[in-house]
Amino acid sequence: MNTAHAFRRTLAHRLFALLALPAAAGAAGCTTAYSSCPEDPEPVSKVACFAWPQDDASGLGDAGGEGGAWGGGGAGESEPVACPPRPEAQEILNRTGFGSHSVKSDGALQDGQCCYQAYFIPMCEGRPYLVEEAARTAPFVRARGSAGWGAAEALAPRIDHLTADLRAELAAAWTRDALFEHASVASFGRFALELLAAGAPADLVEEAHRAALDEARHARLCFALASAYAGEAIAPGAFPFDGRVEVEADLASIAARAAKEGCIGETIAAVVAAEELGAAEDPAVRSALAIIAADEARHAELAWATVAWAIRAGGERVRAAVEEVFAGLGRAELGGGDNAGGAQLAAHGRFGAAARGEAAARAIEEIVRPASRLLLAGRPDGAAQSAMMA
Repeated sequence: MNTAHAFRRTLAHRLFALLALPAAAGAAGCTTAYSSCPEDPEPVSKVACFAWPQDDASGLGDAGGEGGAWGGGGAGESEPVACPPRPEAQEILNRTGFGSHSVKSDGALQDGQCCYQAYFIPMCEGRPYLVEEAARTAPFVRARGSAGWGAAEALAPRIDHLTADLRAELAAAWTRDALFEHASVASFGRFALELLAAGAPADLVEEAHRAALDEARHARLCFALASAYAGEAIAPGAFPFDGRVEVEADLASIAARAAKEGCIGETIAAVVAAEELGAAEDPAVRSALAIIAADEARHAELAWATVAWAIRAGGERVRAAVEEVFAGLGRAELGGGDNAGGAQLAAHGRFGAAARGEAAARAIEEIVRPASRLLLAGRPDGAAQSAMMA
C-alpha cells in the first residue's frame, strides 16, 4: 500500500469514526471531474450547453431521459419541444462538472444542444473565502520585504537545475496556492463568527480558530516557496473585504457551506496535498506539503463534525440543505493531459490538471461519497464530536 493510499484510507476511517458509524471498505461508482481554482478566481461568464434530449447513457440521471419532462424525444419526433427551464438546466450543468453554475438566461436550442448564458464557479481545493459564490483573494505584491509572509525556516528548494521557464511556472503555482491559503485565514475567521451566531459548541469554535492559524502557516510556507522560485519576495497585498464581512446566522446555510467548502473542498485538499507529497522529491517542498496535508485532514474532520452537529441541532431542514450539496457531486469523465514538464513539476510538488483531477476523484469516491451517505443516513450521537479531538 503506497503512502497516498494509506493517507486516504486513514482519513476515511477517521471520518467514519467521527460520525460514529461503521467504516466502509470502499465505494464503487463513477468518477467526478475536478477543476482546480484558476489564477483569476472570479466566476467565468460563458455559454454552457448540454445535449438535449438526453439519453440514459449520458450519466445525468432522469433530467432528460427520453426527452425528459421538457423535451419531445419520443419515437417519431426529431426535435425536442423546448429546452428545460433554468432551475433544471442549472441542475444538469452542475452534474457535468465539479463546480457551480448560475444560469442567467433561458435556453436556446442549437444543433441538438440547449445553451444558456451562465456563470461557472469552479470548486477550489481547501476553504476559499466566498462572496456571492465567487472565491476572493488578495492580490500578490513583489517587495523587498515580505512582511513575514515568506518567513519559513529551512525552506529553500533546490532550483539550480531548473530552467527559467520552469521556475516561473513553479513560482506562479505556489503564489496561487499561497493566495488561497491566505484567503482561508479570512474564511475560517468568518466561519468562527458564524458558529458563534449559531450557538455552536465551544470545541467547534476553538477548532475553527486553530484552523485559521494553520492556514496562516500554510500561506507563509507557500509564499516562501513562491519567493524562492521567483527569486524575489512575494507577499499578499491587502485583502479586499470592501469594508464589510457578512456573517451568516441561518444554521441550514452554515451547514450547507461547511459541507461544500469543508467536507468536500478540504477533504479533496488533504488528499491532493498527500498525493503531491508522495510524488515530490525536493526536501523543502516535501516538508511544506507534509504540514499542509496533515492540517487539511484535521480541517476536513472539523467540517464533518460541524455538519453532523448542525443536522442534530437543526433537524430535517438542515439535513435537506446538506443533502442538496452532496447531490451536486455529479458524474463526469476525467480527461485532459498534464502540462509539459509534468515530471519536473511533480518533483517540486505540483501536479497538472489531469493528475489533480484523478486525485480529487479518488477523494470523492473513496471518502466523500461514502461519508456523506453515512452522515445523511444516520443519527450521529454526541460522542462523534469528541472523536475529532482524539
